[in-house]
Amino acid sequence: MDPVQVNIRTISPIFVPLELKTGVDRSSTSYVEFQSLIHTEFNSNIQPRLAKNKMEYESIEKDSWEHKLFTWQDKELAPELLIHVFPNNIGIAVIDHTFEYTGDSNALEKSAQNTATKLIEDSYASLFEFLKKVSNKQHGDFFRFDEHAQNKAEILWVSRAILTSSKTLSVPLIKSLTTDWLKHTYRPTDAEDILAKVKTFSMTWLNYIIVDYDEANDERLESMILAQYYYAAQEKCNKLLKQAIDAAYSGNKKNDAQQKLGRSRVTSRLHQVDYHEHLKYLTQSKRKLLEDILNCWNYEQITENGTRMIVICSSKIEETENIKRERSSLLTDLLLVALSFFTVFELSLYLTEFSREMMSRPTLDFNDDSRSFIFQFIADIDADVMFGSGFVLTLLLVFVYKILKSR
Repeated sequence: MDPVQVNIRTISPIFVPLELKTGVDRSSTSYVEFQSLIHTEFNSNIQPRLAKNKMEYESIEKDSWEHKLFTWQDKELAPELLIHVFPNNIGIAVIDHTFEYTGDSNALEKSAQNTATKLIEDSYASLFEFLKKVSNKQHGDFFRFDEHAQNKAEILWVSRAILTSSKTLSVPLIKSLTTDWLKHTYRPTDAEDILAKVKTFSMTWLNYIIVDYDEANDERLESMILAQYYYAAQEKCNKLLKQAIDAAYSGNKKNDAQQKLGRSRVTSRLHQVDYHEHLKYLTQSKRKLLEDILNCWNYEQITENGTRMIVICSSKIEETENIKRERSSLLTDLLLVALSFFTVFELSLYLTEFSREMMSRPTLDFNDDSRSFIFQFIADIDADVMFGSGFVLTLLLVFVYKILKSR
């Protein structure tokens, strides 16, 4: 049987050493000017932005907000490589491939993954240097560049979407490929529906099929790119939370663990807020596609797992703060005990000295009708007994303080 040409678009989440700083208002005038500046200065590497609406919800036919920071492109590669850079250290690499298919779907799948991996690795050094330039503060202090990141691509996974047409579905090899391509996905029965022309796509798990894809106006793969970003970013947040929890419970550097707990908790919460905030700016069709894809991937479960880890982080932070407060309270108590001891000791010393001075020099109480009984009594007490009674009095005060504090 003669081979047929198959067009595959690979979609691969990767780590990028650039993130939007926490607290940056992307709708502010300064940030909009910053975006215009980097698009002008790096126009050979950044795709032009979509036309921005003058106001929110101006049109129901297009999104009111573009969530990605920008799209980097490597025009020197063949095929062309696009990387959509998102705020949370996540980029989505998109590459179009053309393969000769002879009937082995596993070989086709492996070829798509291997080719995409090599192209991303080959272009990552250029991306790394570009991101470093963009994060330079002379352009604006909005991005944070990870100086400790390795100049090597970290690819999370490679998903594969076959782009075909309704006409080619009747080709025997394409028919068998459609069935084989989707047999291990979440809904293998989508193959029958696509061949029967009941459905025009299947986007459930890693292997996808898109029928009659329109590059200019098609929300299916755009929704997939967004879905992969949110899923990959949430997994990254969960990983950071797990590392922070491990460091807090088993590490020796308590301050470092506390910083990790606080930072990862904020990052995860902001990502969850970001997801729900962004949904309202999507067209209804894209929003439904995005939610359907993420529901198929059990996105809510990994989000809930992240929420559980946030609770653990918060509990550990609170526990550590309580320990610090108890330690501070203990130090305060010890300081008060020391002060009270020296105060009582000084008082007993002063009373003893003054009483004996008065008894030995009668002229000191010439205004009194008779000698003071109290001073005479204190003067007759042995100095060691006087100081010992002061110590006992201090212990008694501490004991009373503890009883009152426990109540």
